[in-house]
Amino acid sequence: MEGFGDDERRRAERRQAARRAARRRRVAAISALAVAVLALAAVLIASLGGGDGKGSAPALSTTNESAKKPAQKKPSAAITVSRLGWKPHPGPVPILMYHVIGEPKPGAALPDLYVSVDDFRSQVDWLDAHGYQAITQSQLEDGWRKRSPLPPKPIVLTFDDGYLGQFTDAMPILRRHDWPGVLNLKATGSDLNTGEVRKMIAAGWELASHTINHLDLTQLDPTTLRHELADSRAQLRRRFHVAVEDFCYPAGRYDASVVAAVRRAGYRGATTTDPGLASSSELLTLKRIRINRGIGVAGFVTVLRSAGAAAGGVATGE
Repeated sequence: MEGFGDDERRRAERRQAARRAARRRRVAAISALAVAVLALAAVLIASLGGGDGKGSAPALSTTNESAKKPAQKKPSAAITVSRLGWKPHPGPVPILMYHVIGEPKPGAALPDLYVSVDDFRSQVDWLDAHGYQAITQSQLEDGWRKRSPLPPKPIVLTFDDGYLGQFTDAMPILRRHDWPGVLNLKATGSDLNTGEVRKMIAAGWELASHTINHLDLTQLDPTTLRHELADSRAQLRRRFHVAVEDFCYPAGRYDASVVAAVRRAGYRGATTTDPGLASSSELLTLKRIRINRGIGVAGFVTVLRSAGAAAGGVATGE
């Protein structure tokens, strides 16, 4: 019986040894496979132009850059549009004039100054679909003065006074197109608080002065006129830490004395309510196209064409 037990023990030991050998072979095979996979990965990374020579893989880019950006989130000074095809554009350019974005309440004064959110969105969509591209007033003036390149069909969208809908509705709509606006802001008495204006500037909007108290400048004495022009600019610069290079005449009221005072105050451009296309020969009396309530898209196109801006582009003036 003792011999029989020894035989069984030897067979059990041989089986255990065989199992250990099989496990070693499996581990060796797995290790070899892992090495092969790592080597293949290194080759692929190198062929893609990645890696830093230390085994770290690069982030892979995509051809659709917009897919990487969070919805509705832009960097500071957020307008980052392609400038492909931009070139000097000395001719006249449409500058649109908006006031309140939203619906007027019953009994509201000057209801024609209200443009509904839906109409504004449709008008901006139409412009974009027909090749227009919004720029700031400073970009336009640089294009004229310095022959800096402009888009093939430039347009400027200005918003007077500082109404809340310009922040809550107009800014998000323009942001979807990567377009800036120009905020002609009263230094006091607007609907917009400092934080809201700063957010508009951070979203790419440009700030222009619209005086302090929105008075008829043609009726002011020289001291008060200088206060409304120079001090409004100084207040806006101090509060928002941006250059304020342009001016907008309240209610479009100006005369030769007012224009001369605007020039002395250091502004390089000024917008009026005179209808038509803006021209480089009238930097301190730039014409604009007023957009009123209820015209929708069809009326909007008619207004553009009446001012000299056709669906296919703007007048060249050359």
